[in-house]
Amino acid sequence: MKQIFKTNISLGSYIWGMAMVACIVILGYNGMSQGLYLGTALLFSILVLSWYFTFFFKRYWIQGDKLFIRSISGTKSIAINAIRKLETDQTGWLGTMGLNILSPYRKGIMLYYNQIENLFIYPEKSAEFIDKLQQIKPSIEIIKGK
Repeated sequence: MKQIFKTNISLGSYIWGMAMVACIVILGYNGMSQGLYLGTALLFSILVLSWYFTFFFKRYWIQGDKLFIRSISGTKSIAINAIRKLETDQTGWLGTMGLNILSPYRKGIMLYYNQIENLFIYPEKSAEFIDKLQQIKPSIEIIKGK
């Protein structure tokens, strides 16, 4: 059975979106006052797409003994038995693609797997997500954050 976990969308993502809209209005004001709306519409479209893919597109699901993570760069699968530990209440400043500006408002879980690999995830219902992982592998070490 496949259980899907949505991404945790915080108030900060909406603040980020509103700040970007304000920047677009400021940058496009001269063109809009002259009746040139195409550039502003293009900037706004790019903003909406980047906002969607940064905050809303990502999904996590557990199917069998694998954790799947869908992001803009594709779908990644991790064997749950390879997960060593989880650190909760972490802040992921770099994100999956190293985009610091696009996702600074996320609080989530640092997932350590294999020998040295780690991954920042931010599921909406993190307690339920951790419980599901522990049902499959009870020996996962959980470190509570600050």
